[in-house]
Amino acid sequence: MAQHTVSSENPVHVTGADSYRITYTFVITPDSPVYEETEDNLKPAHRRPGGHGIALLESEEHHLAYYDPIAQIEAFREGTALDLSQGAVYAKWPQGEQWDTLIPAGTWTQSGEGIITTFDHPLGGKVTVYEFLQAAEDGTQVPTVAFHCDRCHPTPGIDHETTRRNNGPQDRRWTARLARTHIHRHAALCRPVDPRYAEVAQTLLNQETGVDAPTVTWESRCATTGPCAQIRHLRARA
Repeated sequence: MAQHTVSSENPVHVTGADSYRITYTFVITPDSPVYEETEDNLKPAHRRPGGHGIALLESEEHHLAYYDPIAQIEAFREGTALDLSQGAVYAKWPQGEQWDTLIPAGTWTQSGEGIITTFDHPLGGKVTVYEFLQAAEDGTQVPTVAFHCDRCHPTPGIDHETTRRNNGPQDRRWTARLARTHIHRHAALCRPVDPRYAEVAQTLLNQETGVDAPTVTWESRCATTGPCAQIRHLRARA
């Protein structure tokens, strides 16, 4: 995993990484549908009338776009290392109506299921950012990214801010930011579940079903069928 730097003014805002992978490359000529959109997003000094070579880079929590001469991207495709000093680096991938259809949706792992990054909790335990395929009502598998704290056990579907659709690095970056926020503000956001909630829920269920089943704690349920179990399975597969 890459080591990330954060803003000195905002400890949950990631500003860079010590390593990136190059996910996509593009050659954009003046007759390309995204050429004008690309030019509009660049500073005047970085615009090229002959077109752009573009490399999209990402880490677990950050992503960059590199704009350079077309010849450099063509050389990179032939095996030459990419020299970022020859062009201009922007803090996000290009956006716009045309670009949104050109850049494929993508997950961090090839399968769409795996651990993205893990943070140590200041009070013990881990906060894990992970991706998985969630079954939709129509039976399709939807790429999803979430974070989970094994101290307070938020649950996707109940705690909606912990999970989102996983279309690209911007979604993973935002989820990791939420995980960092959870840790940074743990006094307000991270509270172990009151066991009385499970007792009340089980009592109501027993009354409804007529079965005298024992109470299963939130932590136990998470460890057997919830995110903790899911994360354990993903770690075992890695």
